[in-house]
Amino acid sequence: MSARGTELRVRDATVADLPAIGSIYNQGIADRQATLDVGPKDENDMRAWLADHGGRYAVLVAERNGEVVGWASLNSYSHRCAYDGVADLSIYVAREHRSTGIGTRLLPLLERRAIEQAFHKIVLFALASNDAGARLYSILGYRHVGVFREQGRIDEEFVDVIAMEKILKRFVLFVCRHNTGRSQMAEAYLRHFLGDAVEIASAGTTPAERLEPVVVEAMAEDGIDISGASPKVFDERTAARADRIITMGCDVEGLPRIDDDWGLPDPKGRPLSEIRTIRESVKARARALAESLR
Repeated sequence: MSARGTELRVRDATVADLPAIGSIYNQGIADRQATLDVGPKDENDMRAWLADHGGRYAVLVAERNGEVVGWASLNSYSHRCAYDGVADLSIYVAREHRSTGIGTRLLPLLERRAIEQAFHKIVLFALASNDAGARLYSILGYRHVGVFREQGRIDEEFVDVIAMEKILKRFVLFVCRHNTGRSQMAEAYLRHFLGDAVEIASAGTTPAERLEPVVVEAMAEDGIDISGASPKVFDERTAARADRIITMGCDVEGLPRIDDDWGLPDPKGRPLSEIRTIRESVKARARALAESLR
């Protein structure tokens, strides 16, 4: 079976993982694409490194068939108390397992851990030549801050380093089949209650062309304008970032997990009077969810 097709497990790192973590890190050093370090790390180096990652600074490893194939860590950004809410990021994948989805699995889980540890932002610094890393970070919502020209030396040559950042927010994703009614209402109401404090989206596994007009009408009655919204296709990479995936009451396939199902009837083909009842159920659930996320 190919590496891409095998199950991936992510867990906290232990001391027993240090040989594998060190080996993967040394591959990154040798490749001259991932770090400004140029000399390989030995066991003592890695033990000291892990000892610095207690408390808030998590280290996660990704396993395939019992083999550690990648790791990611939160690192201290600064000892100044003003930067207490900022963490630095590292992520490395074994050569033979690169481009198989490990980074897109590890990074969202590390971000959740950062949120749990009261970090407000993650920053990272990467070699400008590391195109694969830059693509991963961009896909997962990291903003390009700038380039440090000739920031460090590798093999006697100055190299550029890019800086990226991401403000951490919980991400709620509502999913149904067509994304024309219930999930759109849920997205709109949760955004109404929370503003931009939480990232919110909805999607359909088989999205239709437009929203149900009667749903748009029912929401307008309650002062919520969703006339400019359109059904969106469910994307696995987006789902991988979600802290909570909520389905609406219909059978959907292809989701990495379902954290909650609201069990609401499909509004399609129903009269306005019934849509109002569904709307009120969505509103009540969205309000309760908003309170739990404050």
